[in-house]
Amino acid sequence: MVCAWCCVKCKPRYKRHVDSIFPVEPKDGLVKGEMQKLTYYALTNPRKLDRIGTYLAEYLKYYVDHRRYDFAKIAMKAMEQLLQACRSASINLFVESFLRMVQKLLESPEASLQVLGSTSFVHFANIQEDTPSYHRRYDFFVSKFSSMCWSNGRSDTIRAVRQAGLRGLQGVILKTVSDDLQVNIWEEVHIQKIMRALLFNIHEGFTNSVQSPSQARSMSPWEGENSDVTSDIDPDQLARHVLQDLVSRASYGQIKSLMLPLLHFIDNQKLWVPNTFATHCMSLIMHSIQMSSAYIAIAQLLAHLEEHKDASAKLRCSIVEVVSAAVSIASTESIGPTILELFGSLLKYLKMSVETCNTDNVEVKVIKEEEEFQDTIVQSVGQFSHGLQTYQKIEICTFILQNMPSTTDTEKDAQFESMLLKCVMKITTSINTNNDKSIGLPTLFPLSLIVPLQRLSLSDSPKTRTMTQQIFHSILDRHNNHEKVVPTVTLGELPEENIFVGPQKKQDVLFFKRNGPEVYFHLYESILKEDNDLDNYTCAFRTAVLWCLEVPVDEVLIELIHMAFGLQDEACSSQRSNVNILHSLVAAFLVFASRYSRNEAMDQHITNIIRKRQTEKPHLLPQVAFSTIDKDSELDNAAEESLSSVMFDATVVAECLNQQGMNVDRLSDPYHYKKSSENSLDGAAIPRTPESVKSLRVSVLDAKPSDVQISLQEEITFDTLKQALQHRQQMALTTNNSSKERLLSQESYEDSVARTAEKMSHITALKQQIFSSFRSGDVSPTESLHSLIDLDNLTNLSIDLPDMYVY
Repeated sequence: MVCAWCCVKCKPRYKRHVDSIFPVEPKDGLVKGEMQKLTYYALTNPRKLDRIGTYLAEYLKYYVDHRRYDFAKIAMKAMEQLLQACRSASINLFVESFLRMVQKLLESPEASLQVLGSTSFVHFANIQEDTPSYHRRYDFFVSKFSSMCWSNGRSDTIRAVRQAGLRGLQGVILKTVSDDLQVNIWEEVHIQKIMRALLFNIHEGFTNSVQSPSQARSMSPWEGENSDVTSDIDPDQLARHVLQDLVSRASYGQIKSLMLPLLHFIDNQKLWVPNTFATHCMSLIMHSIQMSSAYIAIAQLLAHLEEHKDASAKLRCSIVEVVSAAVSIASTESIGPTILELFGSLLKYLKMSVETCNTDNVEVKVIKEEEEFQDTIVQSVGQFSHGLQTYQKIEICTFILQNMPSTTDTEKDAQFESMLLKCVMKITTSINTNNDKSIGLPTLFPLSLIVPLQRLSLSDSPKTRTMTQQIFHSILDRHNNHEKVVPTVTLGELPEENIFVGPQKKQDVLFFKRNGPEVYFHLYESILKEDNDLDNYTCAFRTAVLWCLEVPVDEVLIELIHMAFGLQDEACSSQRSNVNILHSLVAAFLVFASRYSRNEAMDQHITNIIRKRQTEKPHLLPQVAFSTIDKDSELDNAAEESLSSVMFDATVVAECLNQQGMNVDRLSDPYHYKKSSENSLDGAAIPRTPESVKSLRVSVLDAKPSDVQISLQEEITFDTLKQALQHRQQMALTTNNSSKERLLSQESYEDSVARTAEKMSHITALKQQIFSSFRSGDVSPTESLHSLIDLDNLTNLSIDLPDMYVY
C-alpha cells in the first residue's frame, strides 16, 4: 500500500478519504459510502482537488505496475466520478492528474486497460469546461489512439481495441477542434495519423462487405459520443461516423488538410482502379462537408488529376468518375465559385487525351482506353451542369465553344472539335428539362453563343453540322416538338395535338427581327452542302420548323417560305448531286407552311403539286428522295419544261398569303442574304455577287423616304470606341506625314532655306525686344511680354493653372 509506513493519524484528511474508498477485495467494488464522503469533501474544499488527483494517480500507477488491474479500475472509476461532480476554477490541475492516469492506462500492454483509458477519455471529452487551459497537450493521445486503430493483436481483442482507438480519436476531435488553445489537429503531423487510421478501418470493412454510399450514413451525427451506444458498432461503421464528424467540423481553410491524406492513401493502396472505395469515401465527405466549402474538395480532386496526367487512361478515367460523383452530391451554390475553372480543367485533359490518340506509334489498347477516358469526361460535363441554372449552362456552352480549334485541317483538331460539341450537347439536353418555358430567346442565344454555332453549321464535316443543328434543337425547342417534326409529305388534315405552338413573346419577336434573316441564311447554306447525309437534311429541316413554332409570327413564316423558294431556284438552276433532296425539302417546307398558316388556297396549290409529283416525279418527294440518298440520282436530264409543271409557284403562294394579310414583298425578290457585313453577328463579310449588290442598290434608291429605316444593330462597346479613336489618330498622323513628304518633294532646297530663315529672323527680333525692355527698367517683365506677344494667337501654348497656384 502506498505510504504504508505512515501512521494513519498523521495522514492528511484527503488521503484518509481516498484510502477508505478502496475495498479489501476488489470484487466488492468501490465503497459507495466512502466515495460520497470523498466527493463531499472535494466539493467543500476545491483547493484540495489537485492533491486528491495526484494521490489517486499514485494509487493507479502502483496498481498498474504491480498488475493489480482490478484495483486500478476502481481508482479510475473514482477519478471519473470526482471529475463529473466537480466544477471549479481548480479543475484544470485535477484534469492534469486525470490525463496522467489515462496515459498510464493507454501505455499498458493490457487490452482491457487500453479500452478503459479510451472510455475514460471519452467521458472527459464530453465535459464542458468553464475555464480554458493554456498548458494541456493532446499529442500523445492523437498518436496512441491512432496506433490503437491499427491493432493486430489477439483476434479476440482486435475489435475492442480498434473501437477504443476510434472512440478516443472522436474524443480528441471533440475536445480540440473547437478550442484554439489546444493542439491543432489540422497540422499535417496529426491529421495524417488520424485520416490514415480512419481510412484503414473503413477499407477493412469495405473489402469484406461493399456498402453503397446511402447506407454509410446509418448513424446519427451525434451517435458515438456515448460508449454504450457504440459498443456494438463495427469498427468500419464507427470510422465512417468519426470521419463525417471530423469533416463536418472542418472550416474553409482545413478542407485541403483533409483531402491530401485521403488522396495519398488511395494512391499508396492503389485503390483508384476500381474506384468503388474512392467514390465511397468522397461520398462520405461530400455528404458531411459544409456546402460553402464543397468546391474546395472538388478542386483538390482536379489538382490530383493534374498530378496523374501522365498516368494510364484507366486511372485518369477513375479519378474523373470520382469527381463526377462528388459534383452530383454537391449543391449548385457550392460549385459556383470555380465552375469555369472546373470545366476548363476537364477540357484541358480532354485535349491532352485527343493529342495522345493522334500521336505516332500508339497502341490500339491505349487508344481504346483514351477514348473511354474522353467519353467519361463528356459524361462528367453533363453531370456537372445538370443542377445549374439555364443562364449558367449557356455560359458554360459559350466557354466551351471559345476553346474550339481555329482550324480542323488535322485529324487531332477535328476530333477535339467533335468532343467539344459532344460536351455542349450534353449540357444543352438538360436546358429545358425543368419545363421553364418563360426563358426568352435573347437569354438562350446570346451573340457569344449563336455566332460560333452558326459558324459550325457551315463546317466542312457533315458530322459537325449535324451535332450543331442538334444543339440548336436542344436550346430552341421549349415545347418538345423536335421529335415530332420530320421532313415528310402527308395529304389531309394534320393532327393538332401532335405539335404545340409556343406563345408569342415580344422579346422573341425582337430577337428574330434582328437575327432571323441570318439564321435562315446559314440554314440555307448548310442545306446546299453536297456532302450532306440524311441526318444533315433532317436536322436542318427541324431547326427551320422549330423557329416557326417557337416564334409564331408572320415574319418567321415568310422567311421560311422565302428560303424554300431559294432552295427550289438553286436546284433548278444548277447541276447538283442532291437535286432530289432539295426539291423534296422544298415540298416538306411548303406543306408545313400551308398547314401552319391554315391558308386553304395555299394548301390547295401545294396539294395539287404534290399529287402531280406522286404520279410523275415521285423522286422529288421526301419518301423516295431520302430512301435513295446514297444512290445515284434518278432525276433525268430532260428539258426544264418537264419540271415546270411539278414546281411550286412563288407568285401563287405570295398571292395566297397576301390575301391573308401578310407582307409578302420579300417573296418577289431572289433569296440572298441582305444584311451588311458590318452588322452581321460575327462581323464576317458575306461574299456577294455583283448582281446582288446591284439589286440591293436599286432597291434602296427606289424606296420611298418613309420606307427607309436605319437600324443600328452593332453593339457599341469601349473597345469599339477605342479602335475608332486610334484609327482616327493614325489617319491624321498619316495625312500629316504625307503632306510633309509631298511638300519636301515639290519644294526646292533654296526655298526651304529661305522659309526657315524668315521664321528664325522673326524669333530673333522678338527676343531682342524682350531683353532690351528688361535692361531699361521702364516696364515690368509681365507688361513687356503682354505688349510684345499676341497671346490670342498663341492659344496652343497657354496653360490654365488652378487658382491656388496663381498669385
